[in-house]
Amino acid sequence: MSARPDPFRVHVADQVLAALAEAGTPMSTPALQVATGYSPRYGQLVYNTLTRLAREGLVEKVTIGAVKPVFWRRLAPVIAMPPMDVISDQDRRRKP
Repeated sequence: MSARPDPFRVHVADQVLAALAEAGTPMSTPALQVATGYSPRYGQLVYNTLTRLAREGLVEKVTIGAVKPVFWRRLAPVIAMPPMDVISDQDRRRKP
């Protein structure tokens, strides 16, 4: 069981997700740090936020071999639609 993140970390996560959504293409970790304004002093904070978001399934880590920098992309949210119900009401049909 993990602790709930503090409001500052939630704010950083929102900024990271917004930067990824705005870019529309995968971004490198340094590019995300620049886009959010948390570089280089808070670089570790951005990386930790990205790994937490990856565990939650909101972003995906994209690597090409063992080459750095690592790229990240935002995953589309999975929306579970409710099952479709078919209602067959005989009384509502028109009578000839």
